[in-house]
Amino acid sequence: MPAATKFLIPQFTLAHFSFHVCTGVLIPLLPVMRESLGLSYFQSGLLVSFYTIAYGIGQLPMAMLADRFSSRLIIIWGLIVLSLTGIGVSFTRSFGQMAPFFIAMGVISATYHALATSFISQIFSTQKRGRALGFHHTGGSASFLLTPAMALGVAYLFNTWRAPFFILSFPALMVGITMLLTTAEVQGDVEVPSGRGGDSGPGNIENESADKKEQPKPWSQIIYALGIIAFLSVTVQLFSSGVRSYLPLYMVDRHGISPQLAGLVISLIAGSGIIGSPLGGALSDRFGRKKVILFSLSLSGPLLLAVTRAPYGILLLILLPLYGMTMSVRMPSMLSLIADVVPVGRRTTVMGVYFL
Repeated sequence: MPAATKFLIPQFTLAHFSFHVCTGVLIPLLPVMRESLGLSYFQSGLLVSFYTIAYGIGQLPMAMLADRFSSRLIIIWGLIVLSLTGIGVSFTRSFGQMAPFFIAMGVISATYHALATSFISQIFSTQKRGRALGFHHTGGSASFLLTPAMALGVAYLFNTWRAPFFILSFPALMVGITMLLTTAEVQGDVEVPSGRGGDSGPGNIENESADKKEQPKPWSQIIYALGIIAFLSVTVQLFSSGVRSYLPLYMVDRHGISPQLAGLVISLIAGSGIIGSPLGGALSDRFGRKKVILFSLSLSGPLLLAVTRAPYGILLLILLPLYGMTMSVRMPSMLSLIADVVPVGRRTTVMGVYFL
């Protein structure tokens, strides 16, 4: 592997961490913001929806741009502009003022996940792709583990929810500038062999440069190859994301936890990805993508039901990270499956559709 790519995964893992530090403060702060601004449940949910819907809508155009131009530069400038929108939120004083910033933050956020995942997938062979993507996802998981505590700690220290938006937006700015200066060579280094073929095992390896010279697969062939498993994964993820968005409010109203502490439950779910993401990626490399995805999907429903039935205590604190692991195990497996099936010229676009 060329020298310029040796530290690519650590750099992107740090970028993933800083990305979610910037965008991850909203949900743990929702109970505090609701109390401070007098927001209703509907308004609280709208703030999350403004971000997530804009994030989804932005996926496809950003991915199509990346397939035609420099995904590296789009990722880097996305991190820089994202940090500026987070800082902008800290200066708002009402629901109406916040809404445009969360919409802008959502659109800019679409410059990261699909682009970074596709970029990384071009560097690693199919035998190592799951582990590489799994390690990259630990950056996001570590952020979800630490961001609620950091956000609530900064809010408590400065006695305002605005301080976390301002202070925790700076890591993305710093990482973006650093990557702009240190990754200039990487764009031309993507020549490492990469396999395709979905659930195939070792030995089915071709060179990515050969992929680029191939005629693109018809969309019908790509859709058929991903099939029902992609539909099931996306559907379950929709429900899981909705549950996670309202979880801090649910913990306040269902179990009587204080608003200042309720945001920490996000750490138990998303932080479990520090174990789940590399485990899922490694298992998918070893046993096949589809087997790991289906196993994860089969556990999601029963574990969510158990979370809603468990009383507050040790059992609930065990069930929450287990439920979170069903999501984190599935993500690198599904993204590796897409990378195995879809040629380079259309890979980022398909990744964008998946994240949409």
